[in-house]
Amino acid sequence: MNETGNGSRFAVDGWGALLISTGAALSLAGCGATLSDMTTASVTNYQQANMFAPAGYNISANSDGSIHVTAAGSPGTPADRLTKIAMAAAAEYGNEQHQRTFTATPPQTTFKCGKTKTSDKGNVISIKPIDLRVVSIDVTYGRDGIAPAARNSRETAEQLKSEIASETVPPDVQAAATQEVAQQCGRT
Repeated sequence: MNETGNGSRFAVDGWGALLISTGAALSLAGCGATLSDMTTASVTNYQQANMFAPAGYNISANSDGSIHVTAAGSPGTPADRLTKIAMAAAAEYGNEQHQRTFTATPPQTTFKCGKTKTSDKGNVISIKPIDLRVVSIDVTYGRDGIAPAARNSRETAEQLKSEIASETVPPDVQAAATQEVAQQCGRT
């Protein structure tokens, strides 16, 4: 399922996704851009991740009934921005599920380091790796907000999405974040 800018959702079957991705790849080719360029752009915005664009948020269910939310971002995306993306996604999901409040665990930051080589017809080819910073939280929803740390789902989603859309990440902060990912992935 993908999300459009106006909040409506639509499902894309396998062939539809292939056609969309092929069209996107052809559009990028005309500009001289690659899929790798899209996923390593300066900072990640509030968007749902998918197979073709791994930067963004993803929501899955935990076995205990809580929800696991991850936000993956380009190397230049600082962890605090990814935390806001994860929290906004958790809040928006809760609001869509008619859950008035939610609580989240403290964010955990990890790194996903991409491949630097691949093989094609027996030849080893060097490729630009797609490295990502990943922030994850576990979320529990409740209708009554009894827990002291409970946050209002609707208000939190609106506030964080607005902050994410309006904030800019200074170049020096992006450079420091990129350097940290490079160090974590052994690219220095």
